Amino acid sequence: MDEGSINTITDISETLLIPLYARAQETLSKNPVINDRKAVEITEKLNKIFVTSNSPLHRQLAKGKIRRIANKKLTAFLSIRTRKFDRYCLDFLRRTPNGTIVELGCGLSSRFSRIDNGTVVWYDLDLPEVIEIRKQFFQETTRNHTIASSVLDYHWMEHLPTKNILFIAEGLLMYLHEEDVKSLVLKIQKQFPGCELICEVENMFVINILKKERWKKKFQRDYHLGPDATLHFGIRNGKDLESWGQGIRFLDEWTIFDDHEKKLGWMNLFSFSKLLRKSQWIIHYQLN
Repeated sequence: MDEGSINTITDISETLLIPLYARAQETLSKNPVINDRKAVEITEKLNKIFVTSNSPLHRQLAKGKIRRIANKKLTAFLSIRTRKFDRYCLDFLRRTPNGTIVELGCGLSSRFSRIDNGTVVWYDLDLPEVIEIRKQFFQETTRNHTIASSVLDYHWMEHLPTKNILFIAEGLLMYLHEEDVKSLVLKIQKQFPGCELICEVENMFVINILKKERWKKKFQRDYHLGPDATLHFGIRNGKDLESWGQGIRFLDEWTIFDDHEKKLGWMNLFSFSKLLRKSQWIIHYQLN
């Protein structure tokens, strides 16, 4: 692994490092909410080159700092989110043991190893430059495949079966524009009728805040991100997507505060605020 390959990725793709380091730090913490030894292995290798990197983000991660403030809370937040996606996948496999799961914008996720039931067929999809990095840490198998493609270049869909599919999108859709998210969802619905989609979404009030330059810069500064890393897509209600087309059906939703996880500490107070409780949450759809 060399720094050059990491430096070739875009500002948005570089955000994959934040949940990776969160999973590693949480795994090494007391009473971890998630166990991801692969994330620990990867970050230990990355730290050797990040410690002298020219990138502020890389140097901060090597020091164990994901965010300038509330670092431990963010680590727990991201890990609880990941745990919920794991549980959604496990529930899908209980209902559909021989199903297919597609992780859109997979980054350096090791989810397949955590939820593999011995029969699931898994596809990890991300941009070519991300997949090149991923290949240095993960190997494909007969049931775990990678696809190097933009999620918006729909040729990737030709690689998949047509039935019993779950699509998951963790930390992805908010970086896209609404017209692209709508096009993606409708294309998935058309190509894979009856599939399920589980996606993390941002509340529109957060998007509107980040449209203001000073808050956008603060967001980038707090997370040590580049100028192109910002959020675009948001909704106000979990059922908003149903208006995009006939057959899009809202099934359920989950917020980070629904588990009342002790590691969130004072952040659990957000559960009493209708607005803050759903500043960022996960929604489950059926695309018929």
